[in-house]
Amino acid sequence: MPTILTIILIVYLVAVNFYGVLLLLSQRRERDLYLNSNRISDGKLVLIGVLGGALGIFSFMLILKYRLGSFWLMVLLPVLISITAYLSYLAFSGGLETLLP
Repeated sequence: MPTILTIILIVYLVAVNFYGVLLLLSQRRERDLYLNSNRISDGKLVLIGVLGGALGIFSFMLILKYRLGSFWLMVLLPVLISITAYLSYLAFSGGLETLLP
């Protein structure tokens, strides 16, 4: 039986990934609509990746073939995916309580 914290963590990760995908889609639509020559910042995508949305952003970057030339995103997002997966594993296996004071 999943605890309430497990359910909250799952909902949080799904929501953050969904928001990251929406942010990526809005950046792409803005670039296509306005044909803006200004480069769109990677900061928002990295922030959402740090908060747990790296998997959604990275997978949709590959699906949409958008922002693949950004070296920092292509290196940093897989690292953040690994960190998120490890912390999720600790949280779901009950090992996260040992890390918290």
